[in-house]
Amino acid sequence: MTYRPLLRWKRGEQSAVANLSPQLKRETLPLLTLTGHSYNPASGATVDAAFDARIAQDAERLRTAWAGHRISVDFDAIDPDAECEGGCQPIHRFFDGLAGEVDARPVLRATSDPRFIEAVAGFDVPPTIRLTPDDLADPAIAGIIDSQLEACGAAPGDCDLVVDLSYIATPGRSTITAQGALNAVPYLEQWDSVTLASGSFPENLSQYAVGSHLVQRIEWEVWQAVRAATEIPVLYGDYTTIHPIPVEEGLDPRTMNPSASVRYTYEGNWLLLRGEGTRNRGGPGFMQFQTHADSLVRRPEYRGEAFSYGDERIARIHRREDRAGNLETWVTIGVNHHIAEIVGQLAILP
Repeated sequence: MTYRPLLRWKRGEQSAVANLSPQLKRETLPLLTLTGHSYNPASGATVDAAFDARIAQDAERLRTAWAGHRISVDFDAIDPDAECEGGCQPIHRFFDGLAGEVDARPVLRATSDPRFIEAVAGFDVPPTIRLTPDDLADPAIAGIIDSQLEACGAAPGDCDLVVDLSYIATPGRSTITAQGALNAVPYLEQWDSVTLASGSFPENLSQYAVGSHLVQRIEWEVWQAVRAATEIPVLYGDYTTIHPIPVEEGLDPRTMNPSASVRYTYEGNWLLLRGEGTRNRGGPGFMQFQTHADSLVRRPEYRGEAFSYGDERIARIHRREDRAGNLETWVTIGVNHHIAEIVGQLAILP
């Protein structure tokens, strides 16, 4: 069964997917969201050279990481008024950078800008449709989807559909929400695939003391309940080890004191190794990650270094063959291991 992780296209996640094994890449269909790069052209100009360069860099990194495989790309965080050199839309610059080496599908939302829909219609590829429960509660949603598909010359059977619950906190209420949303999907049985995606990893770790904790993966429980009650196949999607809603925008990294914490997915939980702030005066800083690696390899949840690239990195840090790493390093480790864990879980389901 195909797994659809929802990822923000940041460096930790980029390294995580680039280092997946060929088999894991074949069984994974990511939906990635480009981060909202700053677009600040000079007065009287429409082009921001730095913005152009970041879009081109995103495309090059995806081409390097995912050549020969299929993926969906969401531009919703990109300024709809942004232009690249020559007056082209950022999506055109991005797809040009892929050089035809990635089977990339642009994502349309119910709120997509008409100019963006027009740009997507210029590609000879079917879009991926991403909808929220609020979108599906809108009586006009069928007409919105019809309009978008008609503009793109596509039918539901050509397209993947993703029902995105975003952050969820309770299994019972979220299951009811998910079932209601799926029942409201137009053409439910006609889409090429239907994915139910959500995420329950906490926004911050302040509720957890320094030490080890098991945190329930509510999205896994919800998806299994919905899958058992739904007649059509429903793919599993989640936000891996990351909270679904970006929280770093507007925060000053110079004043932040993030904890050195590890998220390690195991069956229906995350094993959370909560560290102290990396900037605590007199504290161990990033060297806590070395201690976390030592702890992980001794725990029964650890899958062994042959399980994934992330698990190999943990073993290498434990043996002092690699350095302890930083926050980005451990996003790579956590996300890479998570994808391997989920693909394995899905493979053994009846």
